[in-house]
Amino acid sequence: MHMWDWGFGGGWIFMIFIWLIIIAVVAVVIVLIVNSTKQSQGRSSDIHSEQGSAVEKVKERYAKGEIDREEYKQMMEDLKE
Repeated sequence: MHMWDWGFGGGWIFMIFIWLIIIAVVAVVIVLIVNSTKQSQGRSSDIHSEQGSAVEKVKERYAKGEIDREEYKQMMEDLKE
């Protein structure tokens, strides 16, 4: 055997390197999935909170007498869509 010939003894270094790459790829995929899920949940909760605040504003305007009953009903119907 030559001095530079690793033979079967050096294969474990390559195998460890391959497994580290596989683990890193899996970790990146998991992080991307988690971040994507959090962002989509954040957007949906923002939409619900905006709709809730709009409903509150319509109720407040009706209570103050700024809009009549028909306008109130129409606005509430529009917000439900």
